[in-house]
Amino acid sequence: VQTRTETARSVIGVIEGSDPELKREYVSLGAHLDHVGVAARGEGTNRIFNGADDNGSGSVALLEIAEAFATGPRPKRSILLLWYAGEEKGLLGSRLFVERPTVPLENIVVNINLDMVGRSKQPGDTNPRNRDLSGPNEVYVIGPNVASPDIGAVLKRVNEQYLRMELNPMYDSLSHPEQLFFRSDHYSFVSKGIPGIFVFSGLHADYHQVTDTVEKIDFEKMARVARTVFGLAWELADAPERPARVNLESLLRRR
Repeated sequence: VQTRTETARSVIGVIEGSDPELKREYVSLGAHLDHVGVAARGEGTNRIFNGADDNGSGSVALLEIAEAFATGPRPKRSILLLWYAGEEKGLLGSRLFVERPTVPLENIVVNINLDMVGRSKQPGDTNPRNRDLSGPNEVYVIGPNVASPDIGAVLKRVNEQYLRMELNPMYDSLSHPEQLFFRSDHYSFVSKGIPGIFVFSGLHADYHQVTDTVEKIDFEKMARVARTVFGLAWELADAPERPARVNLESLLRRR
C-alpha cells in the first residue's frame, strides 16, 4: 500500500458590520469548493470531475454575494464568508472550522449553505434520475422545518417581497430517505447549536459524474438564488434579535 498526504485549504473572509456592538456577531455563508477529483478510467479531460454544479455553482454564487456585501451598504452584523475544502470527504472543512473557529463560535448567529444551486429541470426531460431536479424558478430549502423556523420565517418574508421563487420543502424532513439535512456543511454548524439552512437545486443524473459540466448550468436561476440568499443574509444581519439556537439532542431524538 502506498499512501501520501495532501493539503487542502478553506478560504475565509469577513466583511465588518456597521453597528459598533452587533458587528461582533456574524451571519455566516458557506459553500464547499472541492469536488471528487479524477476518474480511474478515461482519457484526458474525460477523466476530470469538473463539478460545475457540485459545487462550482455554490462557490460562484457565494462570491457574487460577497461582492454585493463588500461594495454596498453594510448591515449591522458582520458577514462571515466560508469556502470549505473537504466536503466530499465528510464535511472536513466545515467540521474543522467549528472545532477551530477564526471568530468566537458563540458569536455566529446563523449559517446559510449553498450547495448545488445551478441546475433546472428542462422541458421534456424524462430521465428518471432528473425526476427531482427543481424548476427554473424553484429551489429546495432544507432546515426551517427541521431545526431553524426563525430563518424560515425571514426567508419566506424576503422571498415574498422580492423574487418570489418557489421554495420547495420536500427534503426538509428527518424522514426523507436521502437524509440531506445531515449531508452538507451547514450541519457542522447545527451540531454546535447554530441554526442553519441548506439551499439546493436537486439531485440529477450528473451528480458525481464527469458529465457535471458548465454548459448545463442555469445561470439565470443561479443569480436568482444568489439574490434571494443575499436578501436573507442581509435581513438576518440587520435584525435586532438573532435566531433561536438549535437543540441538537432534541433534534436527533426525532430522527
